Amino acid sequence: MPCFLTECDPAEEAKRFVMALGGLYLYHYLVDTVIIRPSVNFVLRKGWLTKDKKDKMRESLYKNAAVGAFHIYGLYVGWNESWFFNKQEYFTDFPYVANEAQRWYYMFYLSFWFQSIDFMLNITNKHYTVKRKDNAEMLLHHFATISLMLFSYSVDLTKIGICVLMLHDVNDLMLETAKIFVYLQWETVANILFGLFALLWFIVRWFFYSHNILHSAYAFAYRDIVASIMEAGTFHGFDAPVWYWVWAVFFGFLCLLLVLHIYWGFLIIKMVIKAVGDGNVEKDIRSDSEDEEKKEESIEPLDANIAGAAKPQRRRTPRAE
Repeated sequence: MPCFLTECDPAEEAKRFVMALGGLYLYHYLVDTVIIRPSVNFVLRKGWLTKDKKDKMRESLYKNAAVGAFHIYGLYVGWNESWFFNKQEYFTDFPYVANEAQRWYYMFYLSFWFQSIDFMLNITNKHYTVKRKDNAEMLLHHFATISLMLFSYSVDLTKIGICVLMLHDVNDLMLETAKIFVYLQWETVANILFGLFALLWFIVRWFFYSHNILHSAYAFAYRDIVASIMEAGTFHGFDAPVWYWVWAVFFGFLCLLLVLHIYWGFLIIKMVIKAVGDGNVEKDIRSDSEDEEKKEESIEPLDANIAGAAKPQRRRTPRAE
């Protein structure tokens, strides 16, 4: 891939993915060993972080380090391109031949989603994450994202694919930063960041995603790809109805992401309603782990969002230091 419509060496593409995946695990090891662990241990010694939040802090710091790096690389890849967040040009010049920088961007981000599934299921890492109540929804999101990436990469729809990934970065970075301040017990900063996160969620993932991504995939993809193929009757050896279903499947994957955005958006609304009543972004819609629900005295932070947004849980009695 992308070998379905344009010429390429499948072995070379497979090698690119293996190198990206290996490079990402090496990046994780180096960043965690050299920067994250020493930093977390430092704030732990200072008493700014409780021991039970150590691994959660490491998790959020790594996600910011990974997604932040991808976002910077994505800006490098797309900033000077005329199609970058221009919904009228996502599907022009089809099939679009991605350059080397764009292919590597795709492979690194694809590797990140595979790594996220690995960490979520504790396949190679036994302590890095906790089991959350919405693991099923998260796995559905990850598999939908991977399927969408593989599909768009194989049929040369990488322009809109890059913009979808960049769009999701905004909320992910804001979320993990807010969680970091929750773990540090900087309540005011955490509340402000969660407020911004909630606002950006509806602006970016409900409005802008629908207006820019879904509208383009529905209207302009049909105009630039499907309609012209329907008129010609065939394209690359496949009849027009085949390409119609290719478009329909692609649009369906994008709609599935919107459904998940709406689902988590309603959880965020619930979080905001509780915050208005309590005066803090606390309590909440789901716990970090299913087992914690059974503990009446639990002090674990609660989560509410696409990646499990943590919020401090208020005790009804003063906590002894």
